[in-house]
Amino acid sequence: MSVFQSPGLADQRANDAALSAWNSSIQNTFERQGVSPFLVMDPRDIEAGQPSNWFRWRASPREPRDCLGDELAARLSDQGWSSRVELHNEYLEYALVMRPDAGGRMRPKRFVATTELMEWWRTMAVFDLDHFLSVVASASGRFYSCKDLFEVSRSVWTSMDVSERAARFHKRLVGTDHAHPPEHPLNIQHVLFLAKDTNSLTDLIQTMHLFSFPYVVKNGDSRRRARPEEVLDFANRKDLYCRHAGVCLASDTLELAVGKGGKPPTGKAMAFSDPLGLYFRAFQTSELFLGEHKVPQDWVRFGRGAPGMPMRLDFGPADDDPRFLDDIMLGTGTSARAVSGYTIASLIEVGPMITVAAKPRVITRVEFVEIPHVDPGRFVCGLPETQRCRQLSEFADRCEAETNRNTTRFRGDGS
Repeated sequence: MSVFQSPGLADQRANDAALSAWNSSIQNTFERQGVSPFLVMDPRDIEAGQPSNWFRWRASPREPRDCLGDELAARLSDQGWSSRVELHNEYLEYALVMRPDAGGRMRPKRFVATTELMEWWRTMAVFDLDHFLSVVASASGRFYSCKDLFEVSRSVWTSMDVSERAARFHKRLVGTDHAHPPEHPLNIQHVLFLAKDTNSLTDLIQTMHLFSFPYVVKNGDSRRRARPEEVLDFANRKDLYCRHAGVCLASDTLELAVGKGGKPPTGKAMAFSDPLGLYFRAFQTSELFLGEHKVPQDWVRFGRGAPGMPMRLDFGPADDDPRFLDDIMLGTGTSARAVSGYTIASLIEVGPMITVAAKPRVITRVEFVEIPHVDPGRFVCGLPETQRCRQLSEFADRCEAETNRNTTRFRGDGS
């Protein structure tokens, strides 16, 4: 029997084969991690399990802000596909829908974002093609055939083995990086699902699993609970320290696995709630204004998910509305500033739903994992000499060069 339903309960009409494959992929990912003392796969195994209000984080990319500053981070993050696959690593990816204004100038009209896991969309395509095509049509507003999306007929698609279909899905709709985009623009244009590999189901489960052990550091004759950065150093996952998602998942999971104080030390069992997915947990629009008025509530349109579990956001005016996204100001008065896509993402919180045991249990002696001490100041984000900051600086240079080439080409056309 399947443990998890479709993410967000958005695809209850998906067939049994898709649901079974989805659960198998989750189970296989858990099994590859090994047994954890406090993270369990099936939330039904947690006695008196309760929903946690933790495990949520700001959706705007933290790395470019730390390395390059707010202004450049915002400009780079709004660059479209290239910024999605290079920068959007907080389990939310977004794009700006551009439309011409009355003077013919292209301006941002709407902000479209998703938290949907690529693996579920791939599962639908591989195991339930008809449902997949209907979901694509609903989300994009256009019907695509199997031939349109995968360059093979329906009969050929169904005759291919599972690995071949999965590989073709990835090649056609996911891509690899900004230099190797998907062959078909569906996901680029409509932001249907997360494309960056660090926004994957595997990455989410691996991070939760990593911190679900009672780590301790020897302190003289006693032991103390390890800090998240000490676990990251021990596991060679320092990259997580400079992401909103990484820090939140690390600290919240570790807090449950070995609570502060208490003699004897205790921890609480936890599991991904059913349905397993990533969801919009909050969108703070109270500081967004059009003139002296707050933005209309009907500009906020959540979708793809049951109430409380939305996985898609379409924010902004309709095409027949004369207003644009860049008419919105963050705040009022002299300190107000025009919003960007990055600004909007910074007002969003995303995360999974987690089930936690009502009562803690005593940690047994063999469950403790002793790791080395790490000096508190050793982990610093945003230093120019770090590899990630150098990568982002190079990315910024490429974007600026591409912008200059486009501007030159535009002017050369006689405009």
